[in-house]
Amino acid sequence: MEVHANKDFRNWGKSVSNTPKWTFVPKTILGLQNLVKWAKVNDFRVRCSGYRHSWSSTFSEDKQILVSLLNLEQVTTIPDVMSIAAEHIDPENELKVIQLAAPEGTAAAGADKALVRVGVSVTNEQFRRWAVANDKWTLPVDVILVEVTFGGVNGPICHGAGRRHQTINDYVRAVEYVDANGEHRTISDPAHLKAAAGCFGLLGIVTHITFALDKMSYAIMEPYKPDIGLAIPPLSRNDIPIALRKTFTDAQYAAALVDFKKRAQEDYYSEWFWFTRSQQAWVNTWNATDEKEGAVEYPSPFMTFIQWIEGWLGGVITENPIFQAFPGRWQAAILSTFGMVALPPFEFVGFAQGKTETIKTSMPNALHFRRGIQNSIVRDMEFQIPIPALASDPTQPDYSIVQRAWWDIINLCYEDDDTPMRLTLELRIMGDSNIIMAPQNGNTFGTASIEVISIPDAVTDNEWIPFLQRVADLWMSYRDAHGVLLNVRPHWAKEWENINMRGKPARQYLKEDAYRDAIPLFRDTLQEIGEGQGWGLEDLQRRFSNELWDYMIYS
Repeated sequence: MEVHANKDFRNWGKSVSNTPKWTFVPKTILGLQNLVKWAKVNDFRVRCSGYRHSWSSTFSEDKQILVSLLNLEQVTTIPDVMSIAAEHIDPENELKVIQLAAPEGTAAAGADKALVRVGVSVTNEQFRRWAVANDKWTLPVDVILVEVTFGGVNGPICHGAGRRHQTINDYVRAVEYVDANGEHRTISDPAHLKAAAGCFGLLGIVTHITFALDKMSYAIMEPYKPDIGLAIPPLSRNDIPIALRKTFTDAQYAAALVDFKKRAQEDYYSEWFWFTRSQQAWVNTWNATDEKEGAVEYPSPFMTFIQWIEGWLGGVITENPIFQAFPGRWQAAILSTFGMVALPPFEFVGFAQGKTETIKTSMPNALHFRRGIQNSIVRDMEFQIPIPALASDPTQPDYSIVQRAWWDIINLCYEDDDTPMRLTLELRIMGDSNIIMAPQNGNTFGTASIEVISIPDAVTDNEWIPFLQRVADLWMSYRDAHGVLLNVRPHWAKEWENINMRGKPARQYLKEDAYRDAIPLFRDTLQEIGEGQGWGLEDLQRRFSNELWDYMIYS
């Protein structure tokens, strides 16, 4: 097993840095077993990383052990060629397998499902290529990013889009891991998976995850770029900043509202983008069909290369001292213009309202419609806002909370010429989750997964964290029809630790309020698993925790 001593660590988003005593790059289960046994004898803590795309301090620490699921050159080199290069297959790497199989004891998948066992070092790009080549089975939901490992997606409980879909972790049917005693274990009990399938690495070193796949289907993508006032209509026309305000009729607003609600409620995949200060939004909602005829590879190899180049150039530009000297609003205007041009339909500002481009492609291609994201570093805070019930009909969702969350941030971007949010406001509508520690858990009517994204220069200018506080204050102020505060929670992998939530430091609020009932249940479920597998919570904390999780789970 490859090992490095005192190798400096920095996450992709440049928000976490430390120096682990030892960094290991494993390829076998036996190697990980021996590592944990050695760590136990020498009292080291062990944490894992993949492409390092988490912004929170969930990684290893100074003088402890880091397990890197990928080789260090791959995860630290930008630009990364993985999405445009031929796939390298290492037959000796047990953590990079994709098998249509499942561990013994895993519940059957059903007639229209298949079980696939995936190694945690498998990247989304590798799995996408496998699924498209086989053309039989697919994950129904995923993150857009291809430069990420399955372990990295699973650990912090990631998600995709579409109100009918839960988190990616909800499709897990078995988890294999190396426990605190160095034994290789399997968990497939559905009750235990509610904790084990989303455990932040606290259970042990996960080696393989078994998912339930759907039959391959084909997305009919019809992205378009409506005026921002019609993409997600505001609650009041006065909510539109003067700089973006255009004259539309009551009938146009009413039709746009019906269209938005229909997309949010019914579409297989639903996503909205707004690039800062842009007059248009980008709407990417679609449905799927079982019919393959007419499907194309999207993006094509040429367009994949173009996207890769665009991501690389974005990184070069935003890291350039001349660009960084520009005022924030100039930076935002430049990035907004090129960001919108790079998305289909491909044309500059001035397009006709309602123009769409129809693209039919395999489900995995549609889920990963953008490649080369790794090449341009960003900062990111994402919250999961529960969609409450309508006051007039408690059996239906109230999408006005989504409209409010969207327009509150657009207005906030016009209150400050420094423009801390210099890239995008992104919104995905999704369902709830059965995973105990998922921020979507309990969101019966669905979740507005909404995030603000900027460039590292906003942090250098000391504008980003204060902006995040203002965003959090807005999103966490929302109440349901009865005046009860909604249980708004951040995405565990994104930025949230440096802000206050409802008058408390974020960690304290999440522990004492947002997850007051979930954390004890999570702990109890882990304890129950351990009783059958020969370890206790103290063993987990001593071997696999860090300062963040010591406080959140064990204090």
